[in-house]
Amino acid sequence: MNFLTIIGKPVVAFVQVVLVLIGLQPVKQHRAMLAGGPVNIMLPGLLGYGEDVGASFAAPYFATLSGTDIADELEALGYESYVPSIGPLSSAWDRACELYAQLTGGRVDYGEAHSALFGHERYGRGYAEPLFEGWGSRRPVNLIGHSFGGTTARVFAMLCDEGSAAEREATPAEDRSPLFDGGLLGGVNAVVTLATPHNGTTADICVTDESAETDYLWMAGVFSLMGNSVLISRIYDLQLDHFHMGAPPRTFGQGRDGWYSLSDALRFLGSRDHALYDLSMDGAAKINEADQIRPGVRYLSYSASLTGEAAGYQVPPASALLNPFLWFYGGQMGLGLGKTSPPGPEWRENDGAVPLPSALHPEGQPHREAPARGAVPPGIWNVMPTVYGVDHAYLAGGDPSRHDTQEILGIYLDMLERIR
Repeated sequence: MNFLTIIGKPVVAFVQVVLVLIGLQPVKQHRAMLAGGPVNIMLPGLLGYGEDVGASFAAPYFATLSGTDIADELEALGYESYVPSIGPLSSAWDRACELYAQLTGGRVDYGEAHSALFGHERYGRGYAEPLFEGWGSRRPVNLIGHSFGGTTARVFAMLCDEGSAAEREATPAEDRSPLFDGGLLGGVNAVVTLATPHNGTTADICVTDESAETDYLWMAGVFSLMGNSVLISRIYDLQLDHFHMGAPPRTFGQGRDGWYSLSDALRFLGSRDHALYDLSMDGAAKINEADQIRPGVRYLSYSASLTGEAAGYQVPPASALLNPFLWFYGGQMGLGLGKTSPPGPEWRENDGAVPLPSALHPEGQPHREAPARGAVPPGIWNVMPTVYGVDHAYLAGGDPSRHDTQEILGIYLDMLERIR
């Protein structure tokens, strides 16, 4: 990488963010499909964002710290790839509905029964055009989810396959989203999970069945401040319109549709219809109870381990302080502290966000070690070898202590060969 490239990337990113702030949203251009085959849909995790969000122009979610956008690099090699914007804090169900609306073009339908159960609006944002043309059995997708993005991928595949009996009972066919009818699994080629907490995490950021309302207060305050900040909301969108919290203004000087009140934020957190609950062991168990392996889908899981053994416990290395969030939660889980007790001592080993056993595969679903090379068969979890000495962000290119561009791209290229 030469000097002009090093200087040029942050300059271009700065200009793009300025354009977002003044209301001139840049549009990411995608290459025409060159290699054929499935289209890659890369799903961000908790607090993640898509390629059309202002923050992405400065720091793409799937990117190495050298500034290399993984999706762009894959497209340069002929693999059509998209990073859609799905709610950073929304539940796996709500995110799956948002993804469907983007793949097909149209308004988000969260379902009559689901929306009534959790107390939010049935309909969300509208999308005039699909993310790409022709999604379906002829142009299926590879769902590549980092962290909670992997949970989202599993719920999306579940709805594509079997739909929702509750929604079919609550809503007449002519008024029902086709997603809830099922029969769409031909549009999913593979589910790939990167450091996904399939069985939940013991990190204290989660909201559990036993969490008290007072536990939510600091979170609600943070979300309210973020949502009400003109600067933050223009470059980072919490996408909680369906919980009656307003969307950010789209042009400079434009008023808001609403505000993020503390009471609205508390109601959202109390609903349990959000990522912080689905990521808990309680929430993950409910998803696992509903989900099952899909025989025609290829499953591939990747995991990471940051902590090391010390006197029977697991502790993160000093280098992990480069990401203090992961360092703190890595230590909390590794020492077995917090409001959620680990099921066993093996759950202390973690990547700073996810206990290692939880990242391997969903409990009770068929699994095996992935073959050394070649395409993986469908209908079973193919578990890749754990990457040691890296943190939770590594597989999305965000580990500050190890972010070699070619190493990360090599993982993705090998992945695409395995699920072809």
